[in-house]
Amino acid sequence: MERAVLLLMHQGKSFTREAADAAARLGYSLVALSSRPEKPEVLQETRKSLADCVVTDADELTPYDIKNIASVFADRGYAVEAAIATFEGYRVLMAALNQELGAEDCSVRSLELCLNKFDLRRFLFERGLSEVRGYRVADGVRPELDPTARWFVKPVRGASSFAAFIMDDVRVLDELPAIQEQMRRDHRMRAIFMDQFDFLVEEYVEGPEFSFETILLDEPWHLCVHEKARVERLERTTLEGMSISPPCAIGREEVLRGAAYVSDVFRALRELGLGAGAFHVEAKYWAERDRWEIIEINPRMGGSLIQDSTQAVTGEAILELWLAALTTVGAERDALRARLERCSQLTALRDGTAAKATLFLSKYGEKGRTVEYIEFAPATRPPLILKLLVKPGTTLDDSDRAIALMDALWEVDIDDLAAEVEFLDRHAVEYFHVEYR
Repeated sequence: MERAVLLLMHQGKSFTREAADAAARLGYSLVALSSRPEKPEVLQETRKSLADCVVTDADELTPYDIKNIASVFADRGYAVEAAIATFEGYRVLMAALNQELGAEDCSVRSLELCLNKFDLRRFLFERGLSEVRGYRVADGVRPELDPTARWFVKPVRGASSFAAFIMDDVRVLDELPAIQEQMRRDHRMRAIFMDQFDFLVEEYVEGPEFSFETILLDEPWHLCVHEKARVERLERTTLEGMSISPPCAIGREEVLRGAAYVSDVFRALRELGLGAGAFHVEAKYWAERDRWEIIEINPRMGGSLIQDSTQAVTGEAILELWLAALTTVGAERDALRARLERCSQLTALRDGTAAKATLFLSKYGEKGRTVEYIEFAPATRPPLILKLLVKPGTTLDDSDRAIALMDALWEVDIDDLAAEVEFLDRHAVEYFHVEYR
């Protein structure tokens, strides 16, 4: 029997190659359980990274699909020791399966709290870890909102900034039923909502936003911090155009203070069984109140080029560290903790030894349009990593979420980070071209 890790794969894709590489370095084969892909040919490429694969007949996985799945693979010669899901909609399924397998993970209860933005805000507020007022939006009933405050609307379960926007007029809440229907129809992203289509309205936190890429292993280890340097607010969504690491909008001491706050939040969640795992935590520095606030806690790796950026800064792959946290036992855990501390950007910032910096940017498309032409071929300063995410002829989803067309990453001089932000922003505007039919 080969030792194996099981990847819960969404529609034939879920960081499969990266997961296979990480599993191999830890001595495991990678097998997968996948929902049915939209295009059958997707699996042809994916299977090259897998030792074995089982595909269901539906476009999303359910609790029924994971029943006895370890036995299915055992009959095929694979001893599954842990499960992993990079697709957020399957994170609870992963935890339930790991509980059966005896692998380190988080409790289902703690994950369900993190994945419900209204319940999480209430949990933090009750424990003195948030001052943000928030209200669930009930059908046909508008909450009584303080007119002197600015308010933000978002689903209790989010995906790609879907319908997340600043509320300029309370009458916009009347549009939510139509947006909820759009969520139910989105066959690519519907599983992320986990049958929760409610919305909340909460106080808008004015200030710069950051993400903490964190591995939880007995305690939180913050590997890397990204600043969202360019944010564009559209009518019904929010686009994150550029991320840089380390941050330059605030100083080193404030970054460390933010990390300490996020750690306090993790310690509070331990009472619910938040155990081992990878987390992409979004937090803002509320400048007016001189305090940090959680925006959301995602129990998974960050999307876009977050993993590539973190690896460039730290030398470590988040996915491999996540798998190690799930499977490492006994005395080897001490060695893993030492590894996490050694590679952490926070350790380098604290010691004044941070030497590496990255910048990555994303370009987004217009919903419902068909791409005729797309190119990013700069004459100078080509990116270290470039991903064109659509091909000519692709019709973009008619959806109020961020629809990425391109991601590009550069390694930059840490001493010139602020200047590089301005230059590469202009660079991308000049050389990125997309045309629609």
